[in-house]
Amino acid sequence: MEVADTPQARQRGLMFRERLPADTGMLFIFPVSAPHRFWMKNCKFPIDIIWLNQEKQIVFVAQSVPPCKRDPCPEYGPKDQLSLYVIEAPTGFSKKEELRVGATVKF
Repeated sequence: MEVADTPQARQRGLMFRERLPADTGMLFIFPVSAPHRFWMKNCKFPIDIIWLNQEKQIVFVAQSVPPCKRDPCPEYGPKDQLSLYVIEAPTGFSKKEELRVGATVKF
């Protein structure tokens, strides 16, 4: 996993990349827990996005989130659940790993 733990890295995320190879991803680490919302501006491929709370428990999963095709881009993520970490992974990752709300992720 690449780590996005600065404002600049979190803002850029996976934008402008051609693909996300299997068994890779990006871990976003935020300074505070909040209902962090994501969009897919300037992304070229669908991804799975997994939101985790401060205990690293999954609070929300969005599968096969498509690239943004219009402006403004739609936002994805929990509206009321707080997260401290977010993982962007290749599409199909959450299904393959059978990720569910409430499960704990170790890293």
